[in-house]
Amino acid sequence: MENKIFKDFDKLIIEKRIAKLAGLEFDVSLVSTRQALKYVKFRDEALTMSGEAALKKMVSIVAEICDKPLVKSRFKKLFSRSIDEKWLIENTNYEQLQAFIDFVLEPLMAKPEEGKSEKKK
Repeated sequence: MENKIFKDFDKLIIEKRIAKLAGLEFDVSLVSTRQALKYVKFRDEALTMSGEAALKKMVSIVAEICDKPLVKSRFKKLFSRSIDEKWLIENTNYEQLQAFIDFVLEPLMAKPEEGKSEKKK
C-alpha cells in the first residue's frame, strides 16, 4: 500500500484585513510574493539608505500593497485609481502614516505561529 501526503494550499484562508485612511478603505489582506520580496530586499538595504530614501521606499511598497481603494459601486470601481507614494504622503500626518505602514506590513514582520494553518484532527 502506498502512503501519500496531500495538502491543498488553495484552501488556506487568509484573515481579512481592511485599513481605512483619509476616508478610503483598502483591503491589505493579501501580500503577493513579489511584494514580499521587494520588502525583504528593502529591509536588507535600508541601513545603507538615507532616512528620507528609506521612508519613501517603504511608503512606495505600502502603496503598491494597498493598490486601489475599496468601492461599492461598479461604476466607481472602473474609475478608481491606485494610490501611490505621493498620495500617501499628502493625505496623512507622520503618526498616521507610521501606524498605517505598521498595519499593512504586519504580516511580513510577524513570525508565523506553529500549527496555525494546520488542519485540526
